[in-house]
Amino acid sequence: MMTAKGSPGSRSRQILANASRLFADKGYAGTSIRLIAGTCGISEAAIYRHYDGKAHLYEEVIRDKARQHDIRAYLSGRADREGIEEMLIMLARHILALADRDPELIRLMHFNRLDSGPGSAVLFKEVRLPYIEFLRDELSRRISAGEIREVDPYITGRCFVGMVMDCALSADVWGDLDGTRLDAETVICNNVPIFARGLHDGSTSRDAAQRGRAR
Repeated sequence: MMTAKGSPGSRSRQILANASRLFADKGYAGTSIRLIAGTCGISEAAIYRHYDGKAHLYEEVIRDKARQHDIRAYLSGRADREGIEEMLIMLARHILALADRDPELIRLMHFNRLDSGPGSAVLFKEVRLPYIEFLRDELSRRISAGEIREVDPYITGRCFVGMVMDCALSADVWGDLDGTRLDAETVICNNVPIFARGLHDGSTSRDAAQRGRAR
């Protein structure tokens, strides 16, 4: 498979930038190689010199977005630094801030969710999975330390990340339907404590029962 080459400002960067905008505006199905080439002012053959086809170009757009944000690097510096609620707030804020910083990426995710088209695996691996794996590892460590109740760390991490990302993807749609405009901080302050208390409560009840038996 060919790979995208060239330094910033090169032809491949021009193709990526225009393809990213078009995929975000029109979705995968609504964007053709011909349209991308026309927007770039080049021939379709010029695109095929850098990319194998539309699916490859779409996946490279997603990978390029992921490289720009480097989610894993950010999260690696935040492990084991806060209580469970503070850690969940940090994670939720970062996801919602990502939506504010890069609305193109959110539109790509939204279209992909509707189309279930090519790129789903890459979007999951490059954008969702770093958050899920970080939370899985944090939950596993905190369970071992007795800080929170025993849960499946991966399932719980995936549910939490999905909840926050759904908010990031759907907030504008909800607002159009019912006239509400919920800012990110309001959503975080409402939902994260509920989730955190659920992780704590089981551990507290179990510990109390064990103390009662010990008496």
